[in-house]
Amino acid sequence: MSVLAILSPLKLLVGYDFPAIKRVWFMHITNWFFHAVQFFRARPQVQGEGIGKQGIGVKLPLDQTLRPQNVACILRPRLMLLLFLPVFLYSLSLDASTRRYRLTWREDPATSMVIGFEQPTGSSVKVVYDTQDHGRATEKYRFTASPSRQVNHAGMRNVFVRIKGLQPGTIYYFLVVDSDGASQRMLFETPHNTPDKPLSIIAGGDSRNNRDVAQSANRLVSKLKPHFVLFGGDMTNGDTAAEWQDWFDDWQLTISSDGRLTPIVPARGNHERSNASIYNLFDVPNPDVYYALSFAGGLLRTYTLNTLFPPGGDQLDWLENDLSRSKSSWKIAQYHHSMRPHTSAKPERDELITLWATRFTKYGMNLVCESDVHTVKQTWPIRPSRELGASQGFIRDDRYGTVYVGEGCWGAPLRANDDNKPWTRASGRFNQFKWLWVGLRQIQIRTVDIDRSSYVVNEVDYLARFKSPAGMYYWDADNGGDVLRIQRRAAGTPPVAQGPLPAGRRPGASMQSADKKPILSRDAQNRLRVNFQMPAAGSPTVLVFNSQMRLLWQKTLSVRGPGPYSENLQLPSLPRGERLQMVVKGAGRVLGKFEVR
Repeated sequence: MSVLAILSPLKLLVGYDFPAIKRVWFMHITNWFFHAVQFFRARPQVQGEGIGKQGIGVKLPLDQTLRPQNVACILRPRLMLLLFLPVFLYSLSLDASTRRYRLTWREDPATSMVIGFEQPTGSSVKVVYDTQDHGRATEKYRFTASPSRQVNHAGMRNVFVRIKGLQPGTIYYFLVVDSDGASQRMLFETPHNTPDKPLSIIAGGDSRNNRDVAQSANRLVSKLKPHFVLFGGDMTNGDTAAEWQDWFDDWQLTISSDGRLTPIVPARGNHERSNASIYNLFDVPNPDVYYALSFAGGLLRTYTLNTLFPPGGDQLDWLENDLSRSKSSWKIAQYHHSMRPHTSAKPERDELITLWATRFTKYGMNLVCESDVHTVKQTWPIRPSRELGASQGFIRDDRYGTVYVGEGCWGAPLRANDDNKPWTRASGRFNQFKWLWVGLRQIQIRTVDIDRSSYVVNEVDYLARFKSPAGMYYWDADNGGDVLRIQRRAAGTPPVAQGPLPAGRRPGASMQSADKKPILSRDAQNRLRVNFQMPAAGSPTVLVFNSQMRLLWQKTLSVRGPGPYSENLQLPSLPRGERLQMVVKGAGRVLGKFEVR
């Protein structure tokens, strides 16, 4: 009997064809026949002899004689094990080498999906998918999609398959198939495209270096089955390859028991040392990592902004243009650095209030999710103001204000919530994320206490995903209840703050709030772009130092007024392969420090 004849029924059982693994199978089958030959050469030995050096013997009990039926009874289990061996080896060969799966979006979430994964070995990778579940029977899936992008980053070969033309509100089952085999059957759900149906969203950030907490939070994602996760950056602590691989291993805990993956909408944090980390690992639609997505037929538009990129200039132009054209019922923004942190250990971001918060008020941003601080907060609806009663550039306005929540706590080290404002509704210090229910008439916000909810066992049902599973623990913010409700904004034109807003900066706070220096990359002609914010009029100076802080080059730029700037600089031929530091000074203070490569 041929090997192909032996494998044919197995192929029907597992749903995978085997030409790509012929060499592996040949090794297995050769090994199998070798052991079979050794087995059938086994000779019965006298009682008590046991296993001798010449073969596999049969040790009979003292009260039995050496009869054929006795030998057969003893040999039969061994023969069954040998017959099962090729089946076991073949099943092992079916597992694909792909791993570290993730879902993101670049276009309309209702009709598209990006399936990302690592492919450490193998070739000829593809995704097969269908609205019907065919298990691992790859040939039964009606649709096939090939990779749109492959990029090596963080020690992984990251592959992204961009799928379009999907049906809204539909579950798709899929396999990732390559020359090494097929993945386990997984599934994703396209969000519905109907504004009168609510959305379930989880919002948080700052997983960093406390993996136990991050893993607990990820498991809760698998239980709650939201439509997607808004993640505000700082996935890892040092942006190293090993940390990213651990992070994606932990992210697999968000996969539900039925194989459901939850899409992630990521922002960049200061512990991502460049935009490339987010762009290359999540295939977001903009390499500068600011973008918007629309959901549920105009119910919601989300804005992911980049506080590690100039908040003015191109990003501000894009933001204002998009906000001015959006007709969505609700608008939610996420970004990393908090405008007004609720800990004294973090600097203020006055320029974000001037450039972004004023636009939030003007165009009706309903909710903002901030991270970075590692505390918990809720504000009353607030807007930028210089009026009597305003504090640190904001005033409470229940009619036209924006609610700000945050600030991280997906596993990063917690900080003291010691900097409340007059318009702070409540603050705290514990590991948490927000569970948002976005409906046509209101947004409901629940702050999930990760540690106290870690014993949740049951998953929500698709048809009842807005029913809280037993064991969930929500923050009762300042005894005001565990649900924060945002009502639809009133019609009308909100007041506009005139002139510069009062500074909220504490003494000694730097204009650049990143914990680590952003990286600036030179091109082949030693040109690079640097972004900074001028707090007042003056002539900014750019200085470049080597690793021993020896000044290599400096240049004083022309007089600038207050505001954000993005400068193209032509550097001299400075050493490569050595870490250089660029410092930008102006208006009597350090505006930014950067690493030059």
